[in-house]
Amino acid sequence: MRAEPPEIALAGIQIENLTLSHAILSADLTLFNPNDFAITAREIRYTLSLNNITVAHGNSLQSVRLPAHGSNRMPLRLSTSYLNLLRLGPHIEKQGPLPYEISGEIILGSSLLGSRSFPFEKKGTLDLSELYEPSAPVGDMP
Repeated sequence: MRAEPPEIALAGIQIENLTLSHAILSADLTLFNPNDFAITAREIRYTLSLNNITVAHGNSLQSVRLPAHGSNRMPLRLSTSYLNLLRLGPHIEKQGPLPYEISGEIILGSSLLGSRSFPFEKKGTLDLSELYEPSAPVGDMP
């Protein structure tokens, strides 16, 4: 059986910590499995942009099991430079919706031999109050 890729949405983003050199953010992705069987999202390689400014890129830290026709969350830990935050500053001060784009590839399967990768891209808007409040829904899931 060939698995269809999960649907991916950004569920929230928060500032976790500020250091002398960069900001640590956390984000939650919601993954929905459209298949009639459970799948494992082994890894996500991603690039996150806010208002056309690349904020972070990297790999997920853990795999997530998705039940048939069910969803689960995948946490991401992001690190970004203060320069990126300064570039976003005028948009953050407006307190309006901020466009985001997250793209990359998702790797399904529980082993290197039984895995398959799929590209993904999701666009939406982010309520800036979510930068300080954990896990509020962002955008809409199909």
